[in-house]
Amino acid sequence: MTLDDSAFLKKEGVYDHLGKIVSRVIAEKPKDAYALVEVLSRLVKEPAAVPGAAEVTEEEVAALAEHVKKARLLDKVPATEDKEPIVVPCAVPDFVEEAEMFSWAGVGLGEAESYKIMCSMRNMATKVEGYSKIRFWGKVMGCDADYYVAEAARDGGGDADDGEDMDPPGSGVNAFTYFVTTDLTGAWVKLPDTKTREIVASRAIKRIVSGKPQARVVTHPFFDGKEEVLLRAMIARITADCTLCIKGVLMREDPEEPTSAIVDNADFVMPTPAALLSKDAWRHMAPHILNNGRTAHKDLPEEEEDPAAFKAAKEELENDPPKDVLRGLNEDGLSWVVKQAGDTSMYKNAIDGKVTSNAVTYVRSLSWPGAVCVAQKGSYANLYVGYGIKTGDPDFFPPAPPDVQDEPDDPGEAEEPQGEEQEAAAGDGDE
Repeated sequence: MTLDDSAFLKKEGVYDHLGKIVSRVIAEKPKDAYALVEVLSRLVKEPAAVPGAAEVTEEEVAALAEHVKKARLLDKVPATEDKEPIVVPCAVPDFVEEAEMFSWAGVGLGEAESYKIMCSMRNMATKVEGYSKIRFWGKVMGCDADYYVAEAARDGGGDADDGEDMDPPGSGVNAFTYFVTTDLTGAWVKLPDTKTREIVASRAIKRIVSGKPQARVVTHPFFDGKEEVLLRAMIARITADCTLCIKGVLMREDPEEPTSAIVDNADFVMPTPAALLSKDAWRHMAPHILNNGRTAHKDLPEEEEDPAAFKAAKEELENDPPKDVLRGLNEDGLSWVVKQAGDTSMYKNAIDGKVTSNAVTYVRSLSWPGAVCVAQKGSYANLYVGYGIKTGDPDFFPPAPPDVQDEPDDPGEAEEPQGEEQEAAAGDGDE
């Protein structure tokens, strides 16, 4: 073979093709490589067809371009029209740092999503007023979209709606305001304050949200309200049952008065990791919700004025006594599991002599799957990532009865087909 022949084979790609065949034979080592040369040659020439992507419409392209535009603005520092940075008016915890603790407990949203959450909450904090602190409450997963939930501490309270049985804004289940969004690059929507009848009704149903706040809630028993109302009732129940703190972090202003205000304990000392493994080392920090949907019973009426109402209210108080806000895990009737992760060794600081540990202790709720509280190095945080459904809640959804069918057409009267044969048989018998 001359040099011209070799150049021609290289130009036509024959050398490369033969080299790929040889490489494939070496890699796969078939039993009868000689007989499979033609097959291998065809496979090299015609690789497996990759399924073609669906045609993209102009609307999808425009929506993607808008999303990319919003995503680029997400991590930029909020600024005025004059490009001056806006100071965030309230406290916003760094969720990226908290997410690192949650990852040790097996709960998290990933680094990229956690960073988006922090940026989105920072941007929201510059647009809302009247709040002292905004923290990431959690994520409620739905069928079509997931809700990201932010909890905002009010600067003050308010009055309940006229004629509504509910905890006034700033107290009880309405102590905090909640904002939700299904798109971290979009706007946050404020949820309405929840009412007692909505909490009671939400306990009777088990439903996965759709991700559309204004969607109808089609369920049985009937729920009077849009999905945002049901979501707010879910958040109230989860907050009341699963918001925890370490024992001793909070205390009554007057230890001898059980109804005194709850304040931070300035003398609190972080327990050792071994002590945190006990359920007794943890406390609730949100008011308990009674069977009637409130966090506190109404004042008893005067017995002389209305004996029947007084008797009913007293029986309700005896059957469902209120619980302390700073109650232990052993007296709440819920299921919990306490575990630890990471390095549980104790280290002594050579400068101040304090003993610390890098261990992460977490309390996971078995009654509300997805609720967890983590603690590490003197800090703690709560998070919920789940479907908003409590274990043990009623899961029977009786279907609606079928439509009533129309009456069949009346065929009219007809002669008995067996009558003549019976008469004929009877006549033969007489003979």
